[in-house]
Amino acid sequence: MFPSYFDLSRVHPEWRAALSTPTLAEPLARLDAELARRAAAGERIFPPRDAIFRALEDVAPADVKVVILGQDPYHGDGEAMGLSFSVTRGTRVPPSLRNIYKEMAADVGAAVPNHGDLSDWARQGVLLLNAALTVRADAAGSHGKLGWQAVTDALIATVDRANPGCVFLLWGNWAQTKAALIDEARHLILASAHPSPLSARRGFFGSRPFSRANAWLASRGRTPVEWSAEAPADLFA
Repeated sequence: MFPSYFDLSRVHPEWRAALSTPTLAEPLARLDAELARRAAAGERIFPPRDAIFRALEDVAPADVKVVILGQDPYHGDGEAMGLSFSVTRGTRVPPSLRNIYKEMAADVGAAVPNHGDLSDWARQGVLLLNAALTVRADAAGSHGKLGWQAVTDALIATVDRANPGCVFLLWGNWAQTKAALIDEARHLILASAHPSPLSARRGFFGSRPFSRANAWLASRGRTPVEWSAEAPADLFA
């Protein structure tokens, strides 16, 4: 279906079905063609092709427990890995993620890891989704107008429809604009300031999103998330 640039081979089958609907097939085909054209012209695009849809690999829409929305991938060499706020191991932990870790430690007492890879969260059902799934090297926000917003809004709407009830962590003004896509009769929205150093002290620190999300999940009979970012392997068996 997408022979030029996209690699959907590892995307969960239920997400693949959502991406193949008439609503998304056409905009994805345009994105695929545009990214293939840019790559052929020498543009360096992050994350790597096989990681663009990394957020959709580990869990079906109905099994998502928590959604954390970012804006676009990191644009430095070797940083972006297809999960919002997450970076590859060996990469310096970015400031916003350092603040997320600080709040996590204060909120649930989890040890702060020495890396920024949030794959453990993803494997437990945390959907780490950016609004734009690609970016040009060294140019933040450079793919923000390529058409990704329509695709990722549809993915959020897919979770809203298919999921029996999950927690949306909306950090910052941009993420909070997505509240209109979410049915608050079934889902919990926890909104706060963004964890960026520019705003974390204006309402992110002290917001306790991790314990509040887990308490809500537990009250509905769902297994809470182990937020340590070094969760035991048997959680994923």
